[in-house]
Parts: sequence; C-alpha cells; structure tokens
Amino acid sequence: METEEKLIRLLIVDEGYHKAEQITSSLRATGMHVRAEFAEDSEDMYEILENKTLDLVLFSIDLPEFALSQAQQLISDCGRHVALIAMAKKVDTEVIVSAINDGAQDVVAADSLEHLIQVIKRESFNINIWRRAMRLEMDFQESEKRCQNLLANSKDAVAYVHEGMHIFANQVYMDLFGHPDFDELEGTPIIDMVDPSQQNELKTFLRDLSKNETESNELDLQLIHSSGEKISATLEFSRASYDGEPCTQILIRSSADTSELEEQINYLHQHDLVTGLFNRQHFMDELKTAIAQAINGIHKSFIVYVAIDNFQTIRDRVGISGCDTLITDIAKILQDSADEKDMVARFGACSYICLGNSNSKKRGEAYASKLPQLIEQHISEIGNQSISATCSVSVVFIDENSPDNANEIVSRAEKTCEEVQAEGGNQIRTYMPKAGEITQGEEDGITADLIKDALNHNRIRGLYQPIVGVKAQEGERYISSLELASEDGHVMHESEFHSAAERTGTAKMLDRWRILHAIKKIKDTQRASRKIQFFLPLSADSIKDPGLAVWVSENLAKSKINGEQLVFLIDEAQAVNQLKAAKALSKALQQIHCHFAIDEFGTGINPFQLVKHIDADFVRINHVYMENLAQNNENQDSIRELAYQAMDHEIKTITPGVTDAAVLSVLWTLNVDFVQGDFLQPPQKELNYDFSSM
Repeated sequence: METEEKLIRLLIVDEGYHKAEQITSSLRATGMHVRAEFAEDSEDMYEILENKTLDLVLFSIDLPEFALSQAQQLISDCGRHVALIAMAKKVDTEVIVSAINDGAQDVVAADSLEHLIQVIKRESFNINIWRRAMRLEMDFQESEKRCQNLLANSKDAVAYVHEGMHIFANQVYMDLFGHPDFDELEGTPIIDMVDPSQQNELKTFLRDLSKNETESNELDLQLIHSSGEKISATLEFSRASYDGEPCTQILIRSSADTSELEEQINYLHQHDLVTGLFNRQHFMDELKTAIAQAINGIHKSFIVYVAIDNFQTIRDRVGISGCDTLITDIAKILQDSADEKDMVARFGACSYICLGNSNSKKRGEAYASKLPQLIEQHISEIGNQSISATCSVSVVFIDENSPDNANEIVSRAEKTCEEVQAEGGNQIRTYMPKAGEITQGEEDGITADLIKDALNHNRIRGLYQPIVGVKAQEGERYISSLELASEDGHVMHESEFHSAAERTGTAKMLDRWRILHAIKKIKDTQRASRKIQFFLPLSADSIKDPGLAVWVSENLAKSKINGEQLVFLIDEAQAVNQLKAAKALSKALQQIHCHFAIDEFGTGINPFQLVKHIDADFVRINHVYMENLAQNNENQDSIRELAYQAMDHEIKTITPGVTDAAVLSVLWTLNVDFVQGDFLQPPQKELNYDFSSM
C-alpha cells in the first residue's frame, strides 16, 4: 500500500526518551519523513494533543500508571482524529483484542520494528484518506451552499419532488402558486396542482421519465393557483438529488431578463463565498491554461502557495466562525499585495494560492517573500479576542519543462509548504526538484541549459577516436564525439547528454560546433602535411535542416578545405524514418565532395535496401553484433555477411566496440575494412594515434 511522501507527525508515549529516539531514528532510516513528540504521562500527552497537530499516537501499554483507555479518552476529549497504535512487550490474542476494544487500530510487539513501520505507513495512509474525505465533504457543503444561493436567487420557479411530494421550492415557485411560505406547500403532491384533465398525462410522463423512456423532458400543463386560477406553463423535469435523496427537479422558466442572474451565477461559480477570492475549481482551470501557455513558450508563470500555520490550534481557540474572520483578513492581505494581473484564490480550508504570469522568477519570489511578515504583523479582532497568525509560503515556477499536469504542480507547492511548516513555519521556500520527482521534460531542460551555457562560455571540447584500417589504407581517420563542462567543473560525455539534446533541439547547435571544429583541426594539421578524415555524427534535426549543406559548403570554401575530408554519419533508424530528408542531404553533401556514412547499420530485415536510396560511402556496423564477438559464432557470421554485401556495393565497413585483442583478431578474419574501439585508443582531445602501428 503506497503512502504519500509527506511528513508523519508522531506522538510516542513511552517510559523513556531512549525508546522514542530509537523508533524515530529507525523510521527516518527507511526514508520516512517523521516529526516526533514524546510524552511520559497523561499530562504530557494532553498538553501535546492540545497544542500540536498529530497523525499517529504510538502508545506503550506496559506503562504502569497510564492505561490505553485513558489515552483514547484524552484523544476524544481534545477532539482529535488520530490513529492510536498500541505497543506491547508481549503480544498475544488476548492483548490484541483488549487493546482494540480500548480504541487501538493495531497492536505491535515493541521489538518488531519492521512490523511497526508497516503499520505506521498503513495508518498514515488511512488518516490522509480520512482528511481528504473531510476536505471533499467541506467542498461539497460549500457547493451545496452555492446551489442553495442559486436556487434562492433564481428568477425561474424551481422545486424538488420526492415520490410525487414537494420537498423544496424556491420563493419564485411559491409566489407562482400563491403560497406565502413553504410550510403550506411541503408534502403537497404535484399532481394536486395540475388541472384534473391532465393528471393522468402527468402520471404517465413521470413514470416514463423514471424509466428513461421520454422523448423530451418538457411538458405543457395547466397548473392551478391556490386561488383556483389556472396557469399555463411549460415544466422542465430532470433527475436530481436533494439532501442525498434521489428526487425530480421541476423548473418553470421565467421569460424575464436573466442577464443579471447569469452574471450572479457566474460569480458564484468562480468565487469563494467567505473571502470573495476565486475558488479552487476556477483556479485549477486557469492553472491548466497557464501551464499550456508556458509549455508552448508563450509566457512563463509561477504559483505562490500560502498555508496558515497551526490552524487547528487557532480553530480550537476561536471556533469556526472566528476562523472565517481570520481567513478573510489574510485573503485581503494576499489580494492587496498581489499585482492586479495576478489571480489569488482560496485553495483549501486554511490555504490560498496565487497564479502570476511572469518570465522573471524574482517577481514571484518578491511577492511571496513579503507575505510572512505582513500576515504575522496583522491582528484580527474576533469578538473580545485579538489573534495573530503566521503562514508558510512556497513558490513553484512553471516553464516549458514543467509537467503538463496541474495537480502535480500544486502537489509540489503543497509538499514544499509542508516541509516549511515541519521546520516551524513562518518562512518562504522555492520548490526544487528532488530525486525521483523531476520529469523527463524538466531533466531535458536542465541539460539543454547546460549545453547552451557551455557553448556560450567555450566549455565544449571535441574528442577523437581513431578508425583504423584492417587492410592497407592511406591517411588518418577519426570519429568525433563531444564533452562539456558545467560551471562547477563537472564533465559530461556526449553519451550522457545526447538524448536530451535530441529532444530539446540543442543537438543541431552541437552538430555545427562539431563541424566547425573538425574543419579547424583539418586546417591546423594541413601545415604538417597530414591527411585527416573526420567522421561527424549528425542529429535528427540536422538531417532535416535544408540549409546545412550550403552552410558546410560556405565554411569549407572559407577555410579552403576539401570536402572529402568530412564524412557525415547518420543513424540507420533516423535515415529510414526521414528517408526523403536523408536522401536529399546525402546528395547535397556529396555534391560538395563530402562523404556519407550510415551508422548502427545492419539490423533491418534487408539493410542494403537503404543504400539504394542513400549513396553511402561507409557503413558502421551496429554495436549489437559486437556483443561477446569472440565466442559468438552467430554474430561473427552476421558481420561477415554484411562485410561481403557491402563490398559488393563498393561500401567500406567499420566495426566499433573493439575492446580487446581477441575481438580484434576475430575481426581480421571477417573481411571488414576498418575497426574502432577503446582497445586501440579511447577518445582523446589530441589527434595522436600512430596509424602505422597496424
């Protein structure tokens, strides 16, 4: 059973601190977030229950002068809903039954820590479910209150009937039939208010409606006023519920102008009745829009989440109605402090949330940072009491890399705020992703920022690994890879950031850097009369770039370099998926005398079908064929077959992944043209391989 990764607030009632510390340390060692209180007797426990918010009570039933039943009574007297878990030195059926009768949810042997951890997780989960249900109940009651307001202020006549009897009617409905109050109407059958000539028609209609057999939910009837006068009206019937009971709603529409009512309905639908702020539902709708705009690069946003500290203690002191005054006062502080374009909403019983649109992180943090002090300084007058409160505040920024789930964004804000409250509250904290929380998009965004920063500050380095001819071959050949250094000096190889670069579009920038530096290397080595050929991998975005070949041509001409010294390498899967673009690129590059190669080649059903479309000079055989090559005859046969087929197409073959002498000796027998791998030389910053050694 999964639990929410949140703070678990424990009260441990035992005979000494040592046992409590041992339990707390063990729970934290499992990764649980625990904040523990300790009590030795009923007085300590009562004081903590009165002043602290708790989730669970661990109670040692071996205490000589403090019984489990007393602890349960204290919890009840303090009006707390917490899980009570009994601990005992000796556990048997009799002990378990007795403890559960006294109010415990479970009984655990004092020396069975693993069992205790599982019980704590389960009961913490259950208590969170209960609290969520209570919040939903409050939301439901607020919704019911809004519905009652809508019904009371409606200019249409509305009534509810159960089993044909009136159980509710608004004032317009009562006025329509001439009843001064509902007492006269309550329990009156709807059938008695219809002209006798149409009563059978109404009975049939209602029966068919209950069976979903009516073609329309409207019926034209002659109604009877209390004075006996007849009223012609169209009644609209629909299924509904009232006070949890299934019933039928009757609506008699008014022909009056309803624009004012519609405006009022719209306001009630969007706003919290206590504070006048926007409500949770409307906020979530707006948040979804803001997330979509951020992800699409229109503008970034932030949310500021505010929770009143120790709200339960305040409510116990001043009551629910007194809390409404405090909640309204804080709402005004938040609204007055916000920018006029920001949207402030009441989010929960004791929490608020603000949505702001800004590309500047400083603005969101500036708004959040002034709230704790403003709220702490404010004094609310409630009856003959003056009270003040503190709040905990969290900030979450929304950008292109944020998850597209509004609930996830809010969850991050809530968890961060809970962390602040666990540390005493009255502070602000900006959400920072933890291990396991960060999404793929956010991780990619961080990597893309590292790449851009490294490019801007010249922290990209080229690495070169030799491609060595098995047969006599002229010249030097190297395949290019990259590494980047972050600002703090951490070095990442291309294998670590390649996928993220592909997903974020920064791979295209790296490709151009790679090409420019290969050209520079060739220019530098020309003076020493070295003939070097660079193999340059291209990303999917570069394959689709119609201007790449022209750009390469311009830079070759500028540097007076022959295009034959560049071999552009594209992945077989990308070539197949973007065949038209790959074919056009290979043709354009070969027109400026560059060579072309297909990477990770040979795993398709008919791999050489591809070279009918793309005129490749080289194929670099897929790494999968190199696995356990010295002992794997099947892989040896596959490479041998690919090499001979390539030779028939006048294509040179390259085999990567040469890790030891045994692999190299096998490759000598398979008719491949070139070999590459760390056994020959790992990637180096310098072009220093001795090609004569082969």
